[in-house]
Amino acid sequence: MEIGRQKEPSTAGVANKLDQYDVETILATMDFFGASDIFMKQTVFDLYGPPKYRVFDWLAMNVMGRNDDDRQANNVALKVLVHSYLKSEGDPERFIEDLRKSDYQFDTSWEDVEIDEPDLEDYKSNDFSLDKG
Repeated sequence: MEIGRQKEPSTAGVANKLDQYDVETILATMDFFGASDIFMKQTVFDLYGPPKYRVFDWLAMNVMGRNDDDRQANNVALKVLVHSYLKSEGDPERFIEDLRKSDYQFDTSWEDVEIDEPDLEDYKSNDFSLDKG
């Protein structure tokens, strides 16, 4: 199965082709499954603002802990999004279509998705500070 970058190439300086309605579909799903306001605002910026990250990259950043303002609240929404993306084989158009047509309130197959919590101790052992004294 091909997913990720192979299915979602960059085009002419724009990393994704999502329009306002596509992003609203993602946000509606996130809202329904209890995502935090911070997570949703960051999603608008990431997917519709200047970065316009690819869906694959955006999901990967979130799985790795980008929006850990409330991991417990955001985890359910993230699982639904990851499940839908994988079910759509990494095709952004099919991903959006799946979010619009699937009723994940009743189709709970997304519950099988496992997302490990990032180990912050790994980051503490490295010195990422810019102030070298």
